[in-house]
Amino acid sequence: MNAHIDRDDLAMLGAGFVSAMSAGSTAGDVAAAMFDLGWAELLTAAPGPGAATAFSALGTTGSSVGLIDDVVLRALGVDLSPTTCIVLPAPHQSDPPATRRAGHLHVDGLVSSRFDTAEVVMIAVADGDEIQLARVTDRARHDPSHGIDPDPSYRRRRCDIPLDDVDIVSTDIAWDHAVAAARIALSHQLIAGARWMLAAAREHALERVQFGRPVASFQAVRHKLAESLVAIEAAASVADAATAEEVGAIDPLLPALAKSLAGTAARTTSTHAQQVLAGIGFTTDHDFQRWMKRTMVVETVCGSAATLPTEIGRMLLARGGAPRLLDL
Repeated sequence: MNAHIDRDDLAMLGAGFVSAMSAGSTAGDVAAAMFDLGWAELLTAAPGPGAATAFSALGTTGSSVGLIDDVVLRALGVDLSPTTCIVLPAPHQSDPPATRRAGHLHVDGLVSSRFDTAEVVMIAVADGDEIQLARVTDRARHDPSHGIDPDPSYRRRRCDIPLDDVDIVSTDIAWDHAVAAARIALSHQLIAGARWMLAAAREHALERVQFGRPVASFQAVRHKLAESLVAIEAAASVADAATAEEVGAIDPLLPALAKSLAGTAARTTSTHAQQVLAGIGFTTDHDFQRWMKRTMVVETVCGSAATLPTEIGRMLLARGGAPRLLDL
């Protein structure tokens, strides 16, 4: 249940999170600092507002620290620790990342930056109609994969682990609840990242002069910035509504819609911001490239704007209509 936490206290914690993430330390050091600041206690007492505060800080700072592990593990009832991580679904997917195959656990999913320092790895396993939670102390390391993100925020992991090396710690876990919690948290990260990109583009448009006028005075530029802002605010309204509810009781349509809209807003903003930034936006000299690349990766975690509309459509077809989610 979400405990009531004063807005000023959340703001103070958020400022502390931003400071820890901006310190320039490794992801492991930042995770330890977050736990020292009370991240685990906040997430336990107020999972919705707590995750929203921390993941907004992630989006604002562009940090690669792995906090999604804690959100998912908390939803599954696992004690939180900076040395425990969980394998997430494969890109664009939401199903458990592991299945049983001929005496092995076949794993195909994503891991956060915490995987590099974790002592224990938790894995959700699809076993027929039941979903189990497994614990593995051998991380089955292999050469890390490399993608567009300059920092190891998320990486693909495919491996086969002998069942003798796997401990099943619980059965019939609430995987759907964990996915819903992850989607809401990631929505706040995407929205905060989109706000950063929009602010960077706006600042550039105000400072850049073409034909004797600031670029911001051109109608085409204003339209791109305005379209981005509308997409961000629409996504934020749904994400805020989802945050106010307890995940176990929330309509599953709301987290899916929040993540889909946040992903769309982030991609729309990154496209328009890059066009407004022009040449500098295509170089590594500007910080925009880090936020843009991080957005493209985070957007694929636990369902994306490309896959979630299909899932949402199936929900609506099964219900025979679209419920009112927000009072406007």
